[in-house]
Amino acid sequence: MYFKHHGTSSRCRFVLFSAAASLLLLTQAVHARRPKITGLAGAELLSSTNTRLLSSTPTSSVVLNSSVVQPGAAAAAAAAQQAAAAAAVQELASQLPNFRLRQSDLNEAFLPTQVYPIERGSCGNWMESYSALHRDVLTGRRPPRFSIFRQPHNGLTDRLVSSISVFLHALLTDRAFLFDWSGQHSLWDALRSSFIDWRYDRDSPPERGVPAEQQLLLDFMGANGQGDHRGPEHAVFYKWFTDTQLQDVGSNASVLIWSVNRGLVWKAATSNSHIKQRLRSMGFNPVNIFGCLFDFLYRPTPAAMARVAPLLPQLLDPSIFKIGLQIRTGDEHLAGGKPAKQFEDAFEWFHCARVAEHTWKPPGQQSVWFLLTDSPGIRRGAARYLGKQVATLADALLGHTLHAPAGAKGKAAAILGLAAAETWLFSLMDVHVISQLSGFGRVGAMMAGGWGHIIQLPAGMWSLAGYEANLTYLARPGGSGAAEADNATQRAMMDAGQCNSPSQAAGPAFCWPEEPPGPPPAMDGSSPMSLKMRHLCSKATPMQEVVMAHTGARRRG
Repeated sequence: MYFKHHGTSSRCRFVLFSAAASLLLLTQAVHARRPKITGLAGAELLSSTNTRLLSSTPTSSVVLNSSVVQPGAAAAAAAAQQAAAAAAVQELASQLPNFRLRQSDLNEAFLPTQVYPIERGSCGNWMESYSALHRDVLTGRRPPRFSIFRQPHNGLTDRLVSSISVFLHALLTDRAFLFDWSGQHSLWDALRSSFIDWRYDRDSPPERGVPAEQQLLLDFMGANGQGDHRGPEHAVFYKWFTDTQLQDVGSNASVLIWSVNRGLVWKAATSNSHIKQRLRSMGFNPVNIFGCLFDFLYRPTPAAMARVAPLLPQLLDPSIFKIGLQIRTGDEHLAGGKPAKQFEDAFEWFHCARVAEHTWKPPGQQSVWFLLTDSPGIRRGAARYLGKQVATLADALLGHTLHAPAGAKGKAAAILGLAAAETWLFSLMDVHVISQLSGFGRVGAMMAGGWGHIIQLPAGMWSLAGYEANLTYLARPGGSGAAEADNATQRAMMDAGQCNSPSQAAGPAFCWPEEPPGPPPAMDGSSPMSLKMRHLCSKATPMQEVVMAHTGARRRG
């Protein structure tokens, strides 16, 4: 990739090589005489008598002098470093299942430095001072000023996004942020901070002893308790974050207890003129603010990352071009109320990945598609038919964080840990293809810190009026097609044997790969859906549309 520095015409090429033990950045200036390979940081597993600890250790720098090293030697050295780094990732992945944090431990960075926005120096310098303030409030060295987030009614990403807004207010008003998490699992076990302990202690609530007149409940969940974005309560919340001096909100109360189902951090950074200057002085801008605040509060624990260990060698490798596909099919499929969507129902997403890859991937670079979906059928079908092109956990235990599926009793912690780890991994993608009515993809995409990499597909992609009606739907190879009919109400059925050429004038819109694993499903280039997907997936969705495509009150995300 190329970056153009402001005020100069020189360009630098950055080629990233993978590592868990050493993440290498090869910087080659166009006019430079001495290319360098510089080790940035890494991680190794250490042992202690009481617990196993992960600690970051710097790696040695290697300087290659082009006037001495023979042609090709630099590339050979880089390849050797990359191979060693890949082996370190494999070793890290194998040891993660044996690692445990104590409940009192903060989550020390144990993955490559570059995956953490704060560690790579892109978030300003407010972290240390706020961490000290937070500790002082909790230990009584400062007056008891708290911002407590308490919202038990929605899913994981809805609550995480909402809590980020509450934390922004706490940060700007010198309050200790606490999260009163509810559920048959512990969020702290899956996502925890490297800087502060934000857990709310119900056995010893911090507001105990604070006069009632100094406590203020800010409830924006509405009459139905689901946080309807269209209600008058949310109009007030929206006004506060977009056109109000946030420091004045709740200034007369010592303890604020927030119950809200909406995130407005990006809007605050782009629209609120009262706080823009202060945010800039702290190191925030509209591009980095969400990812920096999230990174401060929520980093996946080793236990959570152990659940996605098979994916790490590919997804932690910066030399691979990664496209994330987040396909949301709905809570009704997770709960077993409707037949789950299958691989053939999601051909549009995979075709979008092909268009995005053609548009953005540098020539010759290896690519992988990371599939994040709530449908087991789509995961298994993609793994079977697309093989190594797709990185996904085909047999993962999936469920909503508020209600575990049938047969998953006692596995709520595993469901939460997987959801947390996969959502975080999604932030490492180079391009994000996300579902409009879902928070999972949006959270990961906004954590990545960029505006030119997100493609948002409309809600109900498989039922776009005027496009899907003209598609031909193929039965599964070797099957009659009857089982697929329920999931393809707007697709004409035909026998798989009739699929000869996807580009023939009267041919089908999609063709199955002949034998798994094979190439991605082909799409008739002249079909209405193909033209629609080419239009949607060859350019980024405007950030305003991505951020404001919130899920509403009646969908749990």
